[in-house]
Amino acid sequence: MNILLRYRKLLLILILLLTLVLGAGLSRLKINFSFESFYPKADPEFLYYSDFQELFSEEQNYAVYIALKSPEKDIFDSAFLAFSDSIFRKMASLPNVDSAISATSFEQIRRAGLGVRRRPYLDFSSKEAVSQSRQRMERDSSLVGNLVTRDLRYVCTYIFIDPTLFDTGARDVLVDEIDKILEASGTEYIISGIPYIRTGYVKKLQSELAIFVSLATLLIFSVLFFTYRHIWGILVPFIAINVSLVWILGLMGWLGKSINLISEMLIPIMFVVGMSDIIHLATRYLFEIKLGKTREEALRATMKEIGLAVFLTSLTTAIGFASLLVSNVPPIREFGLFAAIGVMFTWFISVVIMPNALMWLKPEVFVKTGSFENHPMWKRILLWVNQLTSRRSPQVMAGTAILLGVCIFLIFRIPLTTFLIEDIGEKDPIRKSMLFFEEELYGLRPFEIGIHVKGNHKITDREVLVEMEKMQDFLASKSYFSPFFSPATIVQQANYFYHNSSARYNRVPDTQEETDDLLAFTFINGGGQLFDRVVSADTLSARISARGPDLGSDVFYALYSDLDSFVNTTCDTTIFSYRLTGHAYLTEHNLEHLRTSLMGGLGIAFVVIGVIMGLLFRSWKMLIISMIPNIVPLILTGGVMGLFGIHLTTSTALVFVIAFGIAVDDTIHFLTRYKLEISLGRPVDVAVRNTILGTGKAMILTSIVLLGGFMILLTSNFGGTFNTGLFTGLTILFALLADVVLLPILLRRFWGKEQ
Repeated sequence: MNILLRYRKLLLILILLLTLVLGAGLSRLKINFSFESFYPKADPEFLYYSDFQELFSEEQNYAVYIALKSPEKDIFDSAFLAFSDSIFRKMASLPNVDSAISATSFEQIRRAGLGVRRRPYLDFSSKEAVSQSRQRMERDSSLVGNLVTRDLRYVCTYIFIDPTLFDTGARDVLVDEIDKILEASGTEYIISGIPYIRTGYVKKLQSELAIFVSLATLLIFSVLFFTYRHIWGILVPFIAINVSLVWILGLMGWLGKSINLISEMLIPIMFVVGMSDIIHLATRYLFEIKLGKTREEALRATMKEIGLAVFLTSLTTAIGFASLLVSNVPPIREFGLFAAIGVMFTWFISVVIMPNALMWLKPEVFVKTGSFENHPMWKRILLWVNQLTSRRSPQVMAGTAILLGVCIFLIFRIPLTTFLIEDIGEKDPIRKSMLFFEEELYGLRPFEIGIHVKGNHKITDREVLVEMEKMQDFLASKSYFSPFFSPATIVQQANYFYHNSSARYNRVPDTQEETDDLLAFTFINGGGQLFDRVVSADTLSARISARGPDLGSDVFYALYSDLDSFVNTTCDTTIFSYRLTGHAYLTEHNLEHLRTSLMGGLGIAFVVIGVIMGLLFRSWKMLIISMIPNIVPLILTGGVMGLFGIHLTTSTALVFVIAFGIAVDDTIHFLTRYKLEISLGRPVDVAVRNTILGTGKAMILTSIVLLGGFMILLTSNFGGTFNTGLFTGLTILFALLADVVLLPILLRRFWGKEQ
């Protein structure tokens, strides 16, 4: 650490130059919220999905779902239907709209000789036509649940955007245009769909970035003001923290990286992590000044006694973040990498800027002010903590053991199911719109199955179509899905129309000859384009497509298992194979894998940090003692999650990785000071007392800052970001209690005997 003091001015110039260079990268930094970037590119499921997308476009990914509410008791009003039709046509004519399907333009098909006759399903040309439309719908309710809500109060349209715009700014522009048309209509409406949801995500992300920066700045100013009560005590740490932010965000910009839902948390995290280092340095420096030392003597003593601890705390925090590199999800890996780099940037900047500032500033401006840091209450509080750990250790240990037992039991009650839209709160308009479409129109969750024939078979073979029909009938029996879209469905519908809409013919025909005739009938009457959407050009692959509600991964995993059992026992698997795929399935698979990998990363962080602690203290007993206060907070947080039924999602799993790397910091500061006290020949009880008095204040202050920093995330509209802030903050609070109460007891009971 002496080299940092010896060359502090030269290093300060280096920091200035690097800030200018890296700061230029800020102009390159962009906001990106592409969901596809969260898919692991080497994963077999993603590779299959990519191939599947080459054959078939998953239209439901690109659909904006819109429902207009009738002012009457139901939709059967000619004026309302005509008005709705004009709105639907106006939206369908917008630039970058690929196609549209609406209730008011949907046609009913009937056979007419060798051809077909088409007429509007909802004919609103007159009151009599509307009355006949009502009667048709009562006889054949295929529109209900698809383009008309089950309560008959809303008519719907599906606007399909150009797939090439799916993850671009043009998508947001188009969605805004649709919103403007709907707002101007003066009609009550509900809008949803994946493009709309993603646009909402991006807007929330952009607004939250501004809020996070503002709140983090306010937090730092407030903490520094109440702690030091001097302008330089505010400006110097604030400058150091902002320089570290410029470095990490600028580096991201130069490397072509973007801010996304995960990396947006870097800003408050860098703020609070940087404050932790600064408070420990400043608190120890002022302690030395109060002992009567000169500025240089105090600074050298500070760097000697806690310089290594500050470095190790930054290193262990960085290791906690770096453990995320085991994830195969690119944004998670990038977040872990840049958070780890940012932590070390912050350490370096802090240990260069703070010594220069402290040598320049007169210490009296800190020591003589009535600041929070100098308040006499600190000694009383810390002495009370010392007495508690000394006199009440049996009660504390017993209470801790009981609490841990309860929490371990509760951990097994944590729900493991995941949802596609887990990040949006139940009261958010986006969530409410989704629930509406689930209740009234089957839902928005895409469901896709890839079908591949074996041997010399083709998709158009009757026996293959029959097997698809069996699968669809089985899935339909679960009552989750909308009507299926597949080659089998097209043949069924052709058979139905060909036999004058007789219900008993709504099936795959009995012979291959009939099947071929129906396919020819379909192509002659313009069904070729429809057929191409579900059958590959070589007729060796097909898709079965539907949509349903977002019921959670547990429900769908059970469905997948039942489907696999049904196919293997009921279907002829010698002629075809099937594979689940699609956006929803891939996201579900990815979330499950990500959760597992995060827990694996936590295990790696445990091992690496444990090794560091072992090398630092050269004692297996101290290694165990040091890890207990960092395992306990994780168990307590897990217990709280189990108590309140909080799902173990990506964001809540991320909590344990982030919190462990940060929580171990106080343990290192405490044990480093304790080791120093022991090396001076002091008894264990005295060493513990001096350690509590010497480090307790800084530990509490840094924990308050960390807690406040993560509480900033509670302002987020994203459930995942909210949970990360809430449970990381909770874990940090538990970690502080474990370090100032439990750790001293463990040292007195177990380390003392070794002495």
